[in-house]
Amino acid sequence: MTEAALIQRIDALTSAVILMAQQRGARLTSAQVVERVGRTRQTITSMVRRGDFPEPCVDGKWLLSEIIEWEVKK
Repeated sequence: MTEAALIQRIDALTSAVILMAQQRGARLTSAQVVERVGRTRQTITSMVRRGDFPEPCVDGKWLLSEIIEWEVKK
């Protein structure tokens, strides 16, 4: 398999995971977000204020699909 084909498959899988997360509406607590992205709560709060990280929902939890999209873009 060529590198280009591998990248296409990874992109397709990433899109599928994002779609599944959107459909399920899975949410992460702040502790789960901290663990997943490897940043402190304070750093995440600063990033949200700057517009560099997705905002949590009204319930204080983040949509998993938005976190995955952020991970892909960074």
